[in-house]
Amino acid sequence: MPKVSKTYQPAAWKQQREKHKQVEKWKTVSKYKQLLKREGGAEEPAPWAPSPWDAAGPSHSGDGSASGAAEAPAADTGSKRKKPASAQTLARQGYESKQRDVDAEREDAGRAAEKVRQAKLNAQKKRAEQSVKMKKRTRRGQPVLSNQVDAILQKLGAR
Repeated sequence: MPKVSKTYQPAAWKQQREKHKQVEKWKTVSKYKQLLKREGGAEEPAPWAPSPWDAAGPSHSGDGSASGAAEAPAADTGSKRKKPASAQTLARQGYESKQRDVDAEREDAGRAAEKVRQAKLNAQKKRAEQSVKMKKRTRRGQPVLSNQVDAILQKLGAR
């Protein structure tokens, strides 16, 4: 019978990881709620509490009078109001806005790195062209003086 180590328990590790994920999720939500309280934001109503717009529900009269017709559109607009966002959706929105900022910064850094890389490539091409010119020789093996004079003038012009 193979010997089983007491320290190797992958099932227990998996349970521990899941529990840790749940705890982190609740910590994040509670921190966000505390932040809202500190900033003076409205406290989230309890899910079992009746919403304020449910109390003023439409009152329809069966006679079809003009007053009943006038009240119907007002009741429709009241029922289309947005419900207050839960802490989880607010936390998700905050996270998404942070991610957009991080992505924008990452794109800016990528553009800057691309510019640097392009500048290096251009400098390398220029050095290669200059090297080819400087290596040219006449039929007798002497360096081509016009290329050397051009290189010296270019250096002086750059300063």
